[in-house]
Amino acid sequence: MKFTTCAQVLSAAVMATSASVRIHEKRGGVQHGSSHEHKIKAISWDEAVQIMQEGASGSDGKKVPSLTNTDEAQRGPSCTDKVRVEWNNMADDDKLSYVQSVKCLMEATPLGVWANATSIWDEMTWVHDQLSERIHGVDSFLPWHRYYLYMLKTLLEEHCAYTGPMPWWRETDYTGNFAGSGVFTPEYFGALPPLSDTGEGTCITDGAFANTTVLVGPDGPTCLSRGETKQTTDETTIATLNLCHGDANTEYTQHRRCVEQTIHATMHEGIGPTMWLLATSPGDPLFFLHHGFVDWQWKRWQDVSSIRSTSISGCAEYSEDGSPCIPLTRDTVLTTMGLVPDMTVGDVLDTENSILCYTYDEF
Repeated sequence: MKFTTCAQVLSAAVMATSASVRIHEKRGGVQHGSSHEHKIKAISWDEAVQIMQEGASGSDGKKVPSLTNTDEAQRGPSCTDKVRVEWNNMADDDKLSYVQSVKCLMEATPLGVWANATSIWDEMTWVHDQLSERIHGVDSFLPWHRYYLYMLKTLLEEHCAYTGPMPWWRETDYTGNFAGSGVFTPEYFGALPPLSDTGEGTCITDGAFANTTVLVGPDGPTCLSRGETKQTTDETTIATLNLCHGDANTEYTQHRRCVEQTIHATMHEGIGPTMWLLATSPGDPLFFLHHGFVDWQWKRWQDVSSIRSTSISGCAEYSEDGSPCIPLTRDTVLTTMGLVPDMTVGDVLDTENSILCYTYDEF
């Protein structure tokens, strides 16, 4: 299957560990309230087209910093053999092993990162919530979430002896339709019921994660719940993938903003309710399959030119007073507050380096 180019689509269309920082980007992705209650909400197609047409300027009109140095971690000789496998391509035994290992993290003794946690899984969700303002609506979004996927792999291997491939989920099939049938199955991730007329989700009572409790959230512990807004999940299209992919001239910040605020946000919002709150979203194991898809989009964009896997640009933080942002560089620190060792953006830029050492089974 060949994807069409962004030009065709456009013509058809006409971190650090300290406390949170106010984000000055239009965050299309987040409805503001307290940081604990941010709801993820996608922007419109027209807004996404505008991002891809306006260059790398942020919503405040300031040009983001240029590419930084291009030093790179050395690629391992066998990294191309370490493949992340699309969920529907995984062997049944590997699927079972993966969900059992995730269940293991939900029962594993906490590492001491969060005093109220009952498991490592609780701590993973809590860390994402604590850092939410520093990892969404800024250019750290893609590197940090790639690092977060690395964290999951590391914890699964170290605490649950997982040896299988890391899965990702292609959320749109080759005909452009939302592809959920292979994921929402009784033996694995459970159901995707529709959102109720009153806007409420349904507690998941089937699959490997039936009756799961999510400790983190604005209202205290809640059940793992879903409620599909089909009109929203149907916005996961090849056209949007191609729009955000852009062309040879697309800059990193354009790509990041488009991906974060369209398909990333669309799936969080459309699957809800656990997934649509920043605070609770990693409590649904689907989060990590979804972010595998987000990372796949970035990797696909990076593979257009080698410089995209060795250089980075943009803003790690926006200032409170409108002065120039804090640039995102290869030396920007990524943290999970102790769940796994801190890394830098430079460590995660190239998935085929000796640190991460992976590619994807299909593009």
